[in-house]
Formats: sequence, C-alpha cells, structure tokens
Amino acid sequence: MKNKKYLLLLLIVPLLLGGMQLMKSEKSTITALYPRSPESFVGDPMPYYNGKDFLIYYLEDQRLDTIGFHPFSLLRTRNFYQYVDEGEVLPYVNEEDSIERALGTGSITQDKQGTYHAFYTGHNGSLTPKEQIMHATSRDGIKWEKNEHDTFKAGPNYAADDFRDPFVFWEEESQEYWMLITTRANDTGVIARYTSTDLSNWQDEGIFFSNDLGDDSNLECPSLIHYQGKWYLAFSDQFGERLVHYRVADEITGEFKRVDESDYVDGAGFYAGRLETDGENLYLVGWIPTKDNHEDRGNYNWAGNLAVHQLRSNEAGILSPTLPIAATKKITQETIALEQEQTLAFKEESMLYQSTYSPTNKRIVLSVGDQNHVVLDFNQQTMAYYYDHFDNLENSESKTAIQFEESDAYSVQIVKEKDVLVVYIGGKALSNRIYAGAKEGIAIRIID
Repeated sequence: MKNKKYLLLLLIVPLLLGGMQLMKSEKSTITALYPRSPESFVGDPMPYYNGKDFLIYYLEDQRLDTIGFHPFSLLRTRNFYQYVDEGEVLPYVNEEDSIERALGTGSITQDKQGTYHAFYTGHNGSLTPKEQIMHATSRDGIKWEKNEHDTFKAGPNYAADDFRDPFVFWEEESQEYWMLITTRANDTGVIARYTSTDLSNWQDEGIFFSNDLGDDSNLECPSLIHYQGKWYLAFSDQFGERLVHYRVADEITGEFKRVDESDYVDGAGFYAGRLETDGENLYLVGWIPTKDNHEDRGNYNWAGNLAVHQLRSNEAGILSPTLPIAATKKITQETIALEQEQTLAFKEESMLYQSTYSPTNKRIVLSVGDQNHVVLDFNQQTMAYYYDHFDNLENSESKTAIQFEESDAYSVQIVKEKDVLVVYIGGKALSNRIYAGAKEGIAIRIID
C-alpha cells in the first residue's frame, strides 16, 4: 500500500508542476490606451523603465469587502497600447493589526547588480503611526521578497501619520540613492529627502520641497526626473484642485520653480501622475478616475483606468502633453473638420480624431449623449467638461476645466475609447470619464 502511495505521488506531482508552469507561462494581455484589469481599477501607478519594457506597477483597487486592500499589480508594455497583465505581484497582509493591511504607493528601481527594489507605503489607520516606509526586492520584478528589517518611520521633524509615497532613484552627482517622501512639516505639505548608499539604511536630509500652491495640501506621489538638461519635479495636491503639478530646475540642488502659470498639463480627471523616461522620451503616468455609482452625474472618486501622456518640453522647460506616439501607430486615426457640425459615430475600437483648426469667435462643443459636453472656448482659451443639458450650458458650472495656450492655428487631438474621452489642444489635455461614451459617439456642435 505504501509503495502504491509513493507511485501515485510520483505520477501526480509532475502533473501539478506542469500545470503550474502552464499557468505561469500563459500571460493575460490587454489591448487598450486606458487599460485596467476586468475586475479591478488602477490607482497610483509606479512606472519604471528597465531598458526594455515599461513596468507599470500600481495599487490594484479591487473594491472587495476584505480587511486589507491595495496590493501591487503590474502592467508591462513597450508602446502604451499593448499590455501584458502580470496580475498581483506584491500582496497586502489581510490582518487587522498589520502595518501592511493596506499598501500605499511607492517606486521601483534597480541596483548596479540588476536587483529590483520596491519601496512602498505600509498603511493601517488603526495603528500609531499609520504609515511607514517598506522595502522589497526581486530578481525579475515579479516575484518579490519583503525585507521587513528595512522598515522605517517618520522622524520627529515630520508628521508620523502622513509619511508615504517614496520615490527612489540613483543620483549620479552625489553617488547616492535619493528617496523623496510625501509628508508634513510646519503645518503644510512637504517633500522630504532621504539618502542611502545601500538601499537599506536611510538618512534624513531635510525638506527637499515645500508646498508653494497657496494652501497646506499634501504633495502626493512625487517623482523627479532629469530630461533634456533640466530636472522635473511632479506631485499631486491632495486637498486642493487635485491636479498633477510640476516644477523645474536647472540643477538638482537648485530652486524648483513654476515655469508656466498653468503648472499642470491636465485637469482634475487625471491624478497621481508619475514621471518616467526611456532616455529619449518623457511620460506622465497616472489614472483617470471612475465616478460615484458609475454615473456621469457623480463626482470623481479614487482609482480608475491607467492613462499615459507623452510630454514635450521647450527651452523654458514648459511641458506639453500628447498621446504617446508609439500608441498612435497602433490605433485607428481619422482626420476631421472641427468647423463643421457633424456626428462621429460610435465605434468599439480606440479612435484618434485629428484636426487643424483656425479659431473664430465660435465655441466648439463635443457632446456625448444628452448631458455630457466638452466645450472648447477660443476666446477664453479654455476647455471644460459640463454635465447638463445642452440648452443649459450658458448657465451651467463646469465639472473640470483647463486653460490652453493661444494660437493662430491649433492642432487638436480627440481620443475616445469606450467611456474615456481625452482632448489635446494648445499644449494641454483634458481627460474625462463619460459613461455615456460606452454606447454613444461624439456630436460636434458650434455655438456663439
């Protein structure tokens, strides 16, 4: 009997291992400009370019009735349209008293030996402090080992319960790793700087950047990238307009300043944008939120679909967004005449509508269904999203809006994919969640 059991095990184990290997080798793919896994939503992306692929880690918002929440999951791409969904790669701890009851965002980097390092936030609202900085390592960026002995809390100079969103990179001039952390000091939001030579022991170097927005908002999801001779610092204001702002400096130790009166490239329909570069191109990787009750009348809430802007810079350091060029080559493009009233029929596929437009005193309205309207106002150089009936637009208040640059001739991009509508014009973007767009096309109207 004993020999028969051993024989049975010898037969079963290879089959199980073979099945595990089969599951491992089968990759789920997502083809979309604004991807998400079918049963969850994308929050606070952590993009990292490893020399071959863009690895976009994110907080997976599963919206489940569990004790813990927000594991790290991973989307991998080379063109921002065709993604490999690696699924969950770093779990939370589903226990009431664990600091990793929820994972908060962080960043990924590699050391000189090629080992991947994830720095992230452990969050538990029932503990004191609520937040700590955590560390995990991996050989392939998919299988991770948590290094609990590297965990650290805020020092006495910072708010212990607001200490999160670590962004780590190798700083060439100082020959150290830098970590930027969202925290608070002197009753306002700040970005603290820590340094390390071994990615395990970190030294507090003080405040790197203080809130200059005119309020006391936390500066969430910071990122710092060197691109075309300048340093770019990006962060999202938690309490104010909930926009992704950026600052520019010629030197990393210099003063980071606002170079554009509108210090953001998109409106409130795009949040938690992190900067990343492949050495030639600069990208801003964030998310377009869902709305309360998944209704167009609802307010934006937390997490949604991944969204990526490619950024261009001028000599002053001003950034302008566009749809990633690599993605435009993969989708259907159509040239339209914005000066003509028309209806762009609903299509299941991702669509890029392009137009060159010489402005007049007229306003152009992009209507999706009866109550969703994006208005392009060339007198005021604004584009804004309204939820109201078309006849009430004059008396309606916009849900989101952004100012764009004045020009004699505009290059306009209108991107539509299911319930996401993004408009690029005059060096700005306006991202929108419009649920009616899942079944409706776009009606182009012209008003005085």
